[in-house]
Amino acid sequence: MTAIVANAGSARLQDGRLMTFFLAGPPDGYPVVYCHGAIGSPRWRVPGLDAVIERERIRYVVVNRPGFCGSDPAPGRTVADFGRDIGDLVSALGHRRFSVVGVSAGAPYALACGWALPDLVVSVAAVSPLGPPDGIGAGAGLRYRVALVPFAMPVLGTRLAWLSLRALRLQSETSARSMIDDYLVCRSQWGFELGDLRVPVTVWHGHGDRLVPLSHTRGLTAAIPRCVARVDPDGGHFFYSRRLAEIIRALLPAQRTLEPVAQGSLSRAA
Repeated sequence: MTAIVANAGSARLQDGRLMTFFLAGPPDGYPVVYCHGAIGSPRWRVPGLDAVIERERIRYVVVNRPGFCGSDPAPGRTVADFGRDIGDLVSALGHRRFSVVGVSAGAPYALACGWALPDLVVSVAAVSPLGPPDGIGAGAGLRYRVALVPFAMPVLGTRLAWLSLRALRLQSETSARSMIDDYLVCRSQWGFELGDLRVPVTVWHGHGDRLVPLSHTRGLTAAIPRCVARVDPDGGHFFYSRRLAEIIRALLPAQRTLEPVAQGSLSRAA
């Protein structure tokens, strides 16, 4: 297998903010934008990714949201705003049509890309997804959502975030406050309705997920038109790397022949 070279970069968005990212794969490969989870993108280079990049000839674009790894903050932002940011970034990178995958707290942002850029986004994968805070498809968020307890958030939320950052040696790249703010954006009004999505969406969920209950994902799936749902019978919340090849392959334009399952139901993937 050819060694895959990964590069870090940054781009100025139309409003002047800096957005950072990582790139892996050939410049002419099909772009797949990855939206990281709650602690950022320190482990985006998961096992098996390089093999998928080479076999499928994809350009894997790992985007750091505002406040993460050098991306400028965006006070007052909504989840919907991120979709517009990605439009600016992908254009700056010279791409047009692309697909998006978001994992856990990154899934709402992936869905926002599909909503904001229906003429550019070929397909979306929402993996172990958080749902909106209210309305159709709402979910309660992460089950262990210490950051949402009003009195505990300043102390316990910051402490947990700091411990995660310390373990991953990211103190100089992402602050604990940025992580908490990002999660709170997910738990505020997203700025769009799931029913307005017009691009193909696949929801992937682990049957044993203890952070985002399966019942929440059922509601999310029912709210999204043209939604395909897949459940990993042996997966927990962090099963993305194990099913990486299948999830990404389903995002590619040639694979968008999957038939949607009935809304409100979830099939069990082998």
